[in-house]
Amino acid sequence: MIKFPAKIHAISLRHLTVALALLTLGSCSGLRPVSKDTPILVENDIRINGKPTQSDEDYDIMRQRPNKGIGNIRLFLSMYQLGDKIGDNSLGNWLKNIGEAPMVYDSIARLNTASQLGLHYFNLGYYGAKVTTYESIKGKRATAHYEVQTGPAFLAHSYFITSTSRRIDSTLQFFEPTYSTGSPIDAEKLETERLAINNYLKDQGYYTSKLGWIYFEIDTAAGPALSAVTCVVDPYIYGDQLERERIASVVVKPTYSYQKQQAIVDSTRTTHGIDVLQTSLKFRPEFLDRQIFLESGQFYSNSDIRSTYKNLSSLGLFQNVQMDITPSDSGLRAAINLVPLPKRAVTAALEGLGNNGSLGLGGNLSWDNRNVFKGGELLRLSLGGSLTDQRNSSNSSWLIDARELNLGLSLDFPTLLLPSSWLPTQSRKWSPKTTLSARTSYQYRVNELNRLNITSGIEYSWRVGKAFHRVTPYNLSLVQIDINTTNTPFLFLGFQDLVFSGSSYSFNDSWQHGKDRYFFAFEAETGGHLFSNLGINEIAGIPVAPYMKGSVDFRYYHPLVREREWAFRGFFGLSEAWGPSGNFVPFEKSFFMGGSNDLRGWTAYHFGPGATSETTLQTEGFFSAAPIKLLSSAEYRFTIQEAIKGAVFLDAGNVWLYNKTYTGTLNQVQLDAIDAGVFRPATFLSQMGMNTGFGLRYDLEFLIVRADLGLKLHHPGAVGRSTWVITDPELRDFNLNLGIGYPF
Repeated sequence: MIKFPAKIHAISLRHLTVALALLTLGSCSGLRPVSKDTPILVENDIRINGKPTQSDEDYDIMRQRPNKGIGNIRLFLSMYQLGDKIGDNSLGNWLKNIGEAPMVYDSIARLNTASQLGLHYFNLGYYGAKVTTYESIKGKRATAHYEVQTGPAFLAHSYFITSTSRRIDSTLQFFEPTYSTGSPIDAEKLETERLAINNYLKDQGYYTSKLGWIYFEIDTAAGPALSAVTCVVDPYIYGDQLERERIASVVVKPTYSYQKQQAIVDSTRTTHGIDVLQTSLKFRPEFLDRQIFLESGQFYSNSDIRSTYKNLSSLGLFQNVQMDITPSDSGLRAAINLVPLPKRAVTAALEGLGNNGSLGLGGNLSWDNRNVFKGGELLRLSLGGSLTDQRNSSNSSWLIDARELNLGLSLDFPTLLLPSSWLPTQSRKWSPKTTLSARTSYQYRVNELNRLNITSGIEYSWRVGKAFHRVTPYNLSLVQIDINTTNTPFLFLGFQDLVFSGSSYSFNDSWQHGKDRYFFAFEAETGGHLFSNLGINEIAGIPVAPYMKGSVDFRYYHPLVREREWAFRGFFGLSEAWGPSGNFVPFEKSFFMGGSNDLRGWTAYHFGPGATSETTLQTEGFFSAAPIKLLSSAEYRFTIQEAIKGAVFLDAGNVWLYNKTYTGTLNQVQLDAIDAGVFRPATFLSQMGMNTGFGLRYDLEFLIVRADLGLKLHHPGAVGRSTWVITDPELRDFNLNLGIGYPF
């Protein structure tokens, strides 16, 4: 009989600072031994039942790990050894500081690792696991070998939960186990079950419940496949109180201060029995009542404690949230002390831009007025701007030639401003928010266009678990544009003055199955139809544009061993417009291709639609946007050093026009692009642009700087050469993208 609480074994990874400027040093392998008798560890060869391990946990156990690199190139080891060779001066010490010391092979560490590896597989349920270890040394290279014969996994033929307390035994009848019959007797899985039971008991009012109550009895006498697992909950171990405890009182002080004693001048009890004590009426009690999920007289629930803390912390109103639960003769007393932030604040921010096909800097200055109506509202006035490189053609240089200035006013309410009868009672736990906003922006692109955009609207948003919802029932947008037709006669389709009035819904969610991660996003919007049905085609002389737009975005991440990962993305979008746009979808409601986040072999707005010729795409002032978009991407991601990641990627996609008649004043370049850009089921696959490439990502902790070098593989608009341009690549087939964050 084995009786134990499950344990988890892990070894933390260390973090190093690196210098991108010395990448050229990577040409040397760095495998110069410290002395001829001290080889360097180059590999940990781990085999499970004769096959290479597919588990990162096995590599995490290694006491010694080889210096990181790509293949035989160990950049940071080379930097360290170069610094050691230079000597004890500023340059030598700097190189050693940012480099990585050689991992000198240690046979004692190998033996200790083998013991830990055996314990690890014992914890996984392989009670008969045997580990054999040996070394192989060739010159200055050492390889540590580990061979694990796991034997059969011990499985739970039966699984029961019982308690020495009848009251708790009755409570656990409604518990949904995370562990089940047929599962391996894995210590980590059993530990997860212990945590789940303990959390469940705490949510059912057992305030004194603790992990020490819970242990497992495992009978393996009948053999590996017939093991009996029993989870025992024994509260009498510590002599704890077994009563389900209730909340006797909830006292919240929303104007709490650590610095000085305060005289309470306002005291109110809410409908849920919460006593609100304030130095003055700064917060309406009913507002605090909605944000706090504890109620006088209810059973204690640890989930409600966590939800209340998270909710109060996320409001942006309080500098500190302190919650204390104190037992008393009458029950549990909850005290919530809230230290408010200053009512007014000015903030400034500077950020790098690299997610819209451009690269540059953006800044924002905002003035906040918190708790405007004493209900947690936030009034914000913001002024922002950006300077970016538009890279509008093949002749463009890396210059700042696009500027934008914006002014915004918004008012946030920490609730959904809807009739209460429309909302379920649990909606207050969804982090709800209503935003009223108005914004104007002015965009100037050198020698191309000036654009003014004025918008206003109302937005509802909330989060259920990890799923995020946003509904915009009303949004009005006025777009005025002035195009320099002399310098940019080929500025493409959909640029005109328009009024949009519409509604939208967006949703995104992420989840995990095993170690695989998933992300899904959906967005739909429509507008202008009400005006159209009422016979209103213009507002102040500007045409109203009826339109519809929708998109889906799916991403899948599959982790591999040794900090490597496959990442996949698929995107599909459609939009349509009617009325004054000559059958063209307005630019604001169209899709584009290229840039740092999708087809990285091309610059943004300069690929497609369809098989538009590369000659047209290189025309000064040509912009490509279309109502149909299809994109797929795959990345193989790996770690070069703790702060530096690498990726090899493949992208495929295009944008297309609908097969219909387009009207308006069109030049020959635009007519040719329309003819080449129409979506046709028989040809769209052959019109997919494809590129591959290599990328580097540098993690600065507060942001990730990314550089992706794309190489065109297939160009459906190639002129005078094969569409498979990779067969005879030219310099123009390479494209460097700089960005912020991961592409997906």
